[in-house]
Amino acid sequence: MSKQSRPKGRFELSCLLLVLLCSPLQAEHGDYSVHIYNWEAFMAPSVINNLKLEHRIEIEQLYFSDEAVRDELLLSERGKTIDIVVIESVRLQALSRLGVVRPITSLREKLSSRFDAKWMDACGDYGIPYAWGTSGILYRHDKVTPPISSWRTLLEPADSLKGRVSMYYHPIDLIGAALLASNKHPFSEDEVALQSAHKLLKSQRSYLGTTNYILNEIGQPENLKNIDIAFGFSGDHHALNRAESSVNWSYVVPKEGTIVWLECLAIPSGSRFHDKTLFTLDYLTSPEVAALNAEESWFSTPNKDVRAFLSQQYLDDPVISPESDLIEKSFIYSPVSDSGLLLRQRIVEDLR
Repeated sequence: MSKQSRPKGRFELSCLLLVLLCSPLQAEHGDYSVHIYNWEAFMAPSVINNLKLEHRIEIEQLYFSDEAVRDELLLSERGKTIDIVVIESVRLQALSRLGVVRPITSLREKLSSRFDAKWMDACGDYGIPYAWGTSGILYRHDKVTPPISSWRTLLEPADSLKGRVSMYYHPIDLIGAALLASNKHPFSEDEVALQSAHKLLKSQRSYLGTTNYILNEIGQPENLKNIDIAFGFSGDHHALNRAESSVNWSYVVPKEGTIVWLECLAIPSGSRFHDKTLFTLDYLTSPEVAALNAEESWFSTPNKDVRAFLSQQYLDDPVISPESDLIEKSFIYSPVSDSGLLLRQRIVEDLR
């Protein structure tokens, strides 16, 4: 691992932010590139195009499909080439303790009126809320007969789905789904509950076609066409349908509940920290742009005052606005202890 440059202290960063924020956030003449490290299909092309045409800021995206790979890059010298990174809220707090991301308190204060307090609190001093959603089941409705109502449809598949199941082998999401299937807390560290989840996942192995995140297969159409049901996240079905130029993929949140995720926009500590970065964050989180981004990428937006910019189709979609009783049975991402994470990682290694 490459040696990191020393992160600036809070006082030094706050002073720099104050200088930048007291000036109008306007892009200067001349094109400028802002490098964003992001999930694939997680930013609308129209937003990127508008930013270039209106403000002459070019967005250049580097994609990750695994948080561990993203974190490894951020901890390396290559992390200095990233201006903005998308990070889940709990992981953001962990990376902040390692000095990987910059505190952006002044910018957060400037933009706080755009969000409910719960989203701002979840991102902490190091991030701006960007998107939220759920985990659930993706399926081809022309191949898998609905209704799909339980996690066990995915974890105990029908014989016809042998070799056609995609399961994301992430220690938190994988184990969480198996725990939810048994009506257990998805972040439980109870060894008996984890052993039961392990057993359930072991019985699923012979049905798997891949253990990669399903959107990884977009670049490999031959692999994707052999998958009929998958673990995924809200909005993924739109990315899959775009990739296949079809409307075959659907998404459902199982009746046992789900895990609610929140992604935040953050600035790596080794970045250039240019005023165009701050302008881009301001632009991306303005209500009209946030609404456009959310609807084209089909994720739920944490921004307030966006309804006027959203279509009725988007507002009526149960994927975007889950029923209140389902949300009541759901859980926001929570930290897992080091020992609990180690046990989950061992389960994943055994399953592989």
